Amino acid sequence: MRKAEFFVPSEVMAEFAQELASKNLSNSITGTTEENEVIVEIEYDRDEADEVDELEELLEKLREELEEEEDK
Repeated sequence: MRKAEFFVPSEVMAEFAQELASKNLSNSITGTTEENEVIVEIEYDRDEADEVDELEELLEKLREELEEEEDK
């Protein structure tokens, strides 16, 4: 089993969680950061690596959108 950790801003957690749930990956919330990010740990097999990559891309996109909103 491989593990990945995601630091998800609370403002986009619902959208991230929805995508995560659709992928049926084993996951757990392990805490929060001082910046109010939710720490999500995902356990996955090698054949699920592409799905984890998709989550990384989604999180990057959500972070960019969040930054754009904050800059307005």
